[in-house]
Order: sequence, then structure tokens, then C-alpha cells
Amino acid sequence: MILRTGFLCVVLVALLSLSDATLAGERIPPARTLPRERAAPLTGTPLVAILCYHDLSDDPARKNYTIPPERFRLHLRRLREAGWTFLSLSELLSRKGRFNELPPKVIVVTFDDAYRSFFEKALPILREEGVKATLSVISSFIDAPPGDLPPLMTWDQIREAGESGFVEIASHSHGLHQYETCNPYNDTSPSVTTRRYLSRDRRYEDRDEYRWRIRHDLRRAKSSLERNVGRDVSVLAWPYGEHNAMARELARQEGFPVTLGLEGTDVRREDLVRGHLPRVMVTEEMNPGAGNLDWLYPRRHPVRAAQADLDAVYDPDPAIFRGRVDRLVRKIRAGGANTVFLEGLADPAGDGHYREAYFMNHQLPVRADIWSMVAHKFRHAGIRVWLRAPVMNLSWEWERHPEWRIPFRPKRGEASGKPWHFRVSPDSPGARQAAVDFFSDIAVYLPVEGILFDDDAYMTEGERLRRNHPSTPGAKSEAIRKLVEEVKAAVLAWRPNAAFGRNLYAPVAERDGVHPGFSQDLSQFLSDYDLTVVMAYARMEGHEKDAVTWTRKLAERVEWKGGAYAFRDGGLPPAMLKFQAFDWRTGEWVPAAETLAAIRAAAEAKIPNVGVYPVLPDEGEFPEGILQGTSPPGSEGHAKP
Repeated sequence: MILRTGFLCVVLVALLSLSDATLAGERIPPARTLPRERAAPLTGTPLVAILCYHDLSDDPARKNYTIPPERFRLHLRRLREAGWTFLSLSELLSRKGRFNELPPKVIVVTFDDAYRSFFEKALPILREEGVKATLSVISSFIDAPPGDLPPLMTWDQIREAGESGFVEIASHSHGLHQYETCNPYNDTSPSVTTRRYLSRDRRYEDRDEYRWRIRHDLRRAKSSLERNVGRDVSVLAWPYGEHNAMARELARQEGFPVTLGLEGTDVRREDLVRGHLPRVMVTEEMNPGAGNLDWLYPRRHPVRAAQADLDAVYDPDPAIFRGRVDRLVRKIRAGGANTVFLEGLADPAGDGHYREAYFMNHQLPVRADIWSMVAHKFRHAGIRVWLRAPVMNLSWEWERHPEWRIPFRPKRGEASGKPWHFRVSPDSPGARQAAVDFFSDIAVYLPVEGILFDDDAYMTEGERLRRNHPSTPGAKSEAIRKLVEEVKAAVLAWRPNAAFGRNLYAPVAERDGVHPGFSQDLSQFLSDYDLTVVMAYARMEGHEKDAVTWTRKLAERVEWKGGAYAFRDGGLPPAMLKFQAFDWRTGEWVPAAETLAAIRAAAEAKIPNVGVYPVLPDEGEFPEGILQGTSPPGSEGHAKP
């Protein structure tokens, strides 16, 4: 196996076709996910939160989203004592144009699924406490209750609740509250955000089939509620909180101008304007109304990431392949990772030339449709999954479109050899559209929680922009940035909760401003991305002998620069140091003790987010607990690959 470093060793229609004027215009704001954008409250504006409850029960075997009835009452009382004003959902929506006239702190109560406990336990408490709530109903479940759920309300009870003066009725879909097969391995994902895999036809649901399925269900939901409740219902709570831009537009067309999600953050003026409101799902561990706001703005946990290449996992033999996957998951979990950066494209030769993908797409051939299956394995192990992919190394397009390639002009007196990376110019309209199309397919077909843009998004001093724009380092950096922002917007159209990270070369972090050799800027990365992944590869940067000292200095600088963004990002600087586990110059694995020392040096410099690359199922050391800065005795010996 040849290992490599990576790359230096609408609504939808509008998102897919931003004009060329964007490149010449103002700096566009970064596309950020709501949970990251709202890790801390705004000051000077009303604070609004919508709580989402489910079942009420005293059963000691209850699930974590089931709350004892008296605890629900306690939540209401504590919230009121803490100065929160209770409004119904319709009262909040009526203030759309007068947001600043709202009370300083507003709470809205909602219940999903229409369990019988709402009628028997929640409604009496709401009456006694003088609080109104919204009840979201899955109409097909009321018609034919599933056997694996707690008892549900009847249509008579739903009508009675709606006539009580304390309850507003919303839809929770007709039959979308289920999981659908999402890949050839029979894994499943939430219906609304899944392009179903049709096993009998051995293909994925196409765009028109998806649109018809969502539209047909919403139409049935609306007619069922009108027939059984006797009133028009205009609010839709997305099942599991899952949605995308196309589904939201279909909901609007079918008479649901307001939809509810589960983004776990506060509601702001722009949410009321666009008609989609985030909610906070209440679990047994939460304490709404407590003196602090940890239930609304929870502190972030450090990211501990392992980066893995599917090239080292895939094998045409299903038994060999599955065995490698299982060993990789166990190894990464034991190492203390809570996140994995999983390669999306195939490069078995290690030459940086991508000719195949590991997922369904319309741009290049599929070597094996395995990314989704491997991702599900990690998620079942409690590990978040980000996809790692290039944004400029579109080598399949580079071959077909020489006119999209980055022009190269060496400086006088320098060697004339061109960089070998197969990258397209970030200001080429065709290349930008190809990148947007590629990442749109990623978001459509894969259950990504985050995207890590690989280290191919750079330009050297001898490279220049294709369209005769000024090719200063700053101009090149901004052209790359705007390309990535278009891509991020396309991903968010399909995966609105996806996070974004980008690899950054260590020399860029060691200086201020735009580095002329890479056209990258640490400060810009920290501003634009949920996670800036600094490739702290000591050996590659010539610091094998003073690796710990160099790492500590690098970490201190990154922490100093990133500290300004810590409040915005929930108390943690949005930066990570990623360490090399393999020496690509010598072809040997880096001793685990050296990697552990680097992780500890980062921690001493107050950089809690750390990662390691590469981690393979059967090669290299990745001791238990290494990403936590610990490892058991005797685990740090060097093993040859």
C-alpha cells in the first residue's frame, strides 16, 4: 500500500450558478451552520427558544427523550421564575415583523408524535400552569398505530385538545416519520433527507421520484388533518428535524409556510422571515430554566479526529472488506476519536489523480459504493463522520478541460517544472460549476455530518488565475475562498446542519497574512470555517529533531489567533492540529510515542482539537486513548508497516 499526504506529498438552482460578478464584488459572508453560528447568544435582541418534548412517563425504563410529568411541570415553573415569557407558536409567528417588540426572553412549547401521554398528562399540566403548546401529529400513525411505540392519541382526543384553547395542531408528516434504505448495504437514514436505494432495481431514487414522494406525503398529511381535525393546518414539524431546501420549498407549495426543525439553537429574526424555525429537543439530562443557558448553548466538546483512507480498506472480496471496516472502526474508537475524516475519492496508486469515487455521483465512475456503509458503521459506534474531498483537484475535469487548468509561469531563474497536482483554476466558471455539482452529489447521496476540504486548495507563487485577474497572493486566496463558499452553499442546501473544515499548511500558520507560496491565510480560515485543520507534520516540515518544541510553538500561535473566535464557537478555538502517523519521506511509521508527545504539546498550548493521519485497519500504531493524550504502558513501541 502506497501512502500519501493528500495534496502537497433552489433555492437550489440559484445556489448552483452564482454569477462571475461574485468574484469581482464584495467579500461574501461565510456559509456557517446554525449550531456553530449560534453557539453564543446575540446581545441587545430578544432571546427566543422553542422546546420540543415527546412522551411523558414515570417508567424507569423510559427513553432519554421521555420526561416524567412532574419534571415537565418543574421545567415550566423554573422557566417562568427565570423570567421567560410563554407564547404560543402562532403568537410568536404574528410578531415576525416586530421581533424587537418581543419580551426579553420568550419560550414556546411543542410536543411531537401525539403520544397519549400528551392528552392524559401534559394537557392537564398546561392548563394548570397557563401555558399553550403546539402538538405535531403523524397522521398515518393515528390511522394505524405502530406496535413498537407508546400509546398514541386518537383523532377524538386530538380534536378535543385542539378545542381546549391550550393546544395548536401541526403536522409531523403523513408517513415520512421513518427510515429508508439509503445504500446497497441496506443501511437506513431519515426519509426526508434520503435518496432511497431501490434494491430491486439496483439504483437510487432520482430527483423527480424524490420530489413526488415528499410532495405526495405532505399533500396527504394536510388533507388528513383537515378531514380529521376540521381545520387548516399550516405548520409542519420535520420528522427527526431533518430537511433540505427542496423539501422546504415543496412544503411551502403544499400549504406549510412554516416548518420546524431540531437544530438545537435559538430562534432569530431571520428564521421567522424565512419560515423555518429551529427547536431544542428536550432530553432527560437537560434542565431548561436553570440559572445558566447550558441547555440552549451547550459547551463544545473537543474534536478528536482520525483520518482514514478507503483505499486502504476496500477490497473486492466482501469478507475481506467487511473485516477491514470492523477493525478500522474498533481501532479508531479505542484510540479515543469522536470524529473520523473519511476519504471520498479513490486514489489507490497514491498519485493524486482521482478517477473514481466511493459513492454515487454523476461526475466520475464509482469504484465501489461503500462510503455510506462505512459511515454508518462509524456512526453506530458513536463517531461523527466527515467526508474528505478535494475542491480544486478535480482531476477528472482537468483531463477533459485543459482550458480550466491553472496557468503556471515560473519566476525568472527558477526551474520551469510545473506543479504536478491536477488542479483547476478557482476563477474558471466551468470549474466552479463542476465543483458545485460534485459537492451537491455528495450532499444528496451521503449522510455527511461535515466536509473537510482537502489540502489541494492552494496556489503557488508561479501559478496565476485563469481569467486574467490580478494574480497577487491576496487575489488568488480570495478566488479560492469564493469557490469554496459556493460549494458550501450547495452542500447546505441539502445538508443544512453540515459543518465545514479546511486543511491548512503549517507554514501558513507560522506567519501573518496571506502566504505567497500557498495563497492561504490563517485568520481568514478561522473566520470562514467551523474547523481549521492545521497539518502539523513536523517531519515533513523538517522538524524531526525538535518536533515537540516546534509543535508547541505552532500550537501557541494557532491558539493565540484562534482565541478571538472561541466565544463564537462555544468556548473552543475553531482550530485543530493534525499530526502525521507516517513519514512519507522514509516510508516508515512514526513512533506512537512521538505522536503522543505532539498531542500533549498541543494540549499544553490550549489546543484541545487534535487529529492523526493516516489511521489504517492493519498498519501503524494507534494506541488506546492516544487522542485523549493518554495510552497504556507498553503501547508506544514502534511497529514497522
